[in-house]
Amino acid sequence: MAPAPDKSPVKIGWLVDTPKAGFLYSAPRPVKAQRIVPLSARAVQSCPAVNEIERRLFEVTFPFDLRLRYERDGDEHHLYSVPEGTRIDDDLVPQHVFLMKPDHWRDPARPVIQIRAPYVFVADERVYLNQLPPFLSRSFARWPGTMTAGRFPTDIWPRILSWGFEWEDIDRDLVFRRGDPWFYLQFETEHPDQRIDLVPAENTAELQTYRQGLADVVKYTSNTFALFDTATARRPKKLLQER
Repeated sequence: MAPAPDKSPVKIGWLVDTPKAGFLYSAPRPVKAQRIVPLSARAVQSCPAVNEIERRLFEVTFPFDLRLRYERDGDEHHLYSVPEGTRIDDDLVPQHVFLMKPDHWRDPARPVIQIRAPYVFVADERVYLNQLPPFLSRSFARWPGTMTAGRFPTDIWPRILSWGFEWEDIDRDLVFRRGDPWFYLQFETEHPDQRIDLVPAENTAELQTYRQGLADVVKYTSNTFALFDTATARRPKKLLQER
C-alpha cells in the first residue's frame, strides 16, 4: 500500500534584503484572505475550484508611488520617471529601475525593464516558487504591457527577486501607487494538497554565505539552472530559521 500523502504544512521563509528603506516592503499576504463575504452559497467565492487556486496565491504590493515613461529616438532608448505621480527622489530611481539592453528583449518592439524586488524566499524541502502577474487585480488590467513570470526552487536557489516587464503600448505610462498589487506568488510542493505557511525568516550568516554562491551567476553564464547540482551538493542541511 502506498504511503499516505504528507498533509503537514510546508514552511517557507521570507525576508527583505535591502540596505535601505526595507520597511517599505510589506509582507506577502494571502489573496484568499482579502475577499469579501460571499453574497450567497452560489457566489464565486463558494466555488471549490476558485478556492483551490486563490488559497495558494500570495500577493506582494508595490512599495512606493512611481510613474514611468519610455521614449525612443532612433537607436536611443530613454526611460525616466514622471514627477506627477512619482514619490521617490530622482537620484534613487536608477537604483530601483533598469531599462534592459535591446538585445535582451524578447521582441525589438517591446522594451523590457526590471524593478528591484528585494524579497528572498527559502525552504528546507523542495518547494518551487512561481512569480506571476496579479491577474485578479483591476490595476493589472491597466498596465501597458506584460509582466515576465518565472519559476525556480526555493530550497536550493533562494535568489533575490526582480520584477520584469515587457512594454507593449509605449505610448502609455506605467503607473504604480504604493500598495498596488505588484505580483503574485504561488508555491508548488511534492504533495499538492499541502498547506503553505509563509513565515518571517532570519537572514542568517549561513544563509548569506550560501546565497553568495548564486549571486550574479547570470553575469557569467546563461544556463544558471545547470548549477543546481552544485547548489544541492553545497547546501547546508538547514537554511530556514524563523524570526
